[in-house]
Amino acid sequence: MLVDKSHSKKDIVNLFKKHGVILDDKLSKCNIVKNIESYIKDFKFSDKIKDETELKDYLKNTSPKQRPNTMQKNDIMFKAKKIIKWAKNDYIFNGATYTDDEEPYQDIMSIYMWGDLPSVRRACRMYNNSIYCKNHINPVITAEIEEELNNNKFIKSQVIHNLQVRRTSKEDPILIVFD
Repeated sequence: MLVDKSHSKKDIVNLFKKHGVILDDKLSKCNIVKNIESYIKDFKFSDKIKDETELKDYLKNTSPKQRPNTMQKNDIMFKAKKIIKWAKNDYIFNGATYTDDEEPYQDIMSIYMWGDLPSVRRACRMYNNSIYCKNHINPVITAEIEEELNNNKFIKSQVIHNLQVRRTSKEDPILIVFD
């Protein structure tokens, strides 16, 4: 079976691990691809991948993961940092970062599709909070990163504080207790 070269060894191992097939990390990508038919037999299908043909189609097509090359990533990070700096300086057009409201818009439009990078997500959020925001820009995030972000939100939101505020006598009117 043919597997598209955009799927990394780690992607293939994680995909099969999520679906109940443990692959040896020490095997090379070439060996994994050669034996992939035997691994597919043990694959436990889910809502995202319903049957064997969907799995084969997924592996034949390019990976949905976003992977910029080094030059692209440097350019993306520079633009994101520039937007973040502009936002931290109260969105001022002084020539140090931007001279007019068209430049940050052009920069954000060139990087929003790389939403898997945290700096890009932050730059989009800061641009959207700007008074110079022309259109609301949402970063493009892959399903895997979206799931990871939701899990992190869930973990952070479940904080239980045992704060008790009680009113007592006139000399000491408020009592705050942390247990």
